[in-house]
Amino acid sequence: MKQLLCAAMLLLQLGAVNAMELKADSSSLSFVSIKNDAIAETMSFSSLTGSIDDKTGEAEIVVGLNSIASGIDIRNERMRKYLFETDKFPAATYTALVDMPELVTMSVGEQKTMKLTGALVMHGTNSPLSFDVIVTKRADGALHVVTLAPSFVDTQRFGLVAGVAKLRSLAGLNNIGLAVPVSFSVTFQ
Repeated sequence: MKQLLCAAMLLLQLGAVNAMELKADSSSLSFVSIKNDAIAETMSFSSLTGSIDDKTGEAEIVVGLNSIASGIDIRNERMRKYLFETDKFPAATYTALVDMPELVTMSVGEQKTMKLTGALVMHGTNSPLSFDVIVTKRADGALHVVTLAPSFVDTQRFGLVAGVAKLRSLAGLNNIGLAVPVSFSVTFQ
């Protein structure tokens, strides 16, 4: 009976989908908004989810756009309503393939630099986006992934120009930059 139970447990584990989950409490994603050509402000999102399928290497990071944290409540509301239109587009999703065989062979504390080539889906538009990252394998088996430098999201590609113009008008600004540098630090376990 004991052998049958062990065999059943092994079969269940073999058939399970293996995934490393994004740990939201030790992950962050931020971007910089530049207004009037001179004032830069860092903003972030507090809702991040995601996973890496440790068999296929399919990685996904989902950003809950309602969780925008700009430091000013009215600006958060305006960005949700006019820029992201979260009633229609509540999330942005980045997907990429990672080289799992390369990551699996990493030893604890080892770091690897790699290029994530993937796609960002935001505001109903899918556009290529790459990040240069450094991956560190932690003692608990988790992978910590940090951008080496920001990658730029072109708001024009995602149909966000009208939203940016509305925000500019409401805030009485001369301009708001349309190229937005994005960086992240995420942990998968």
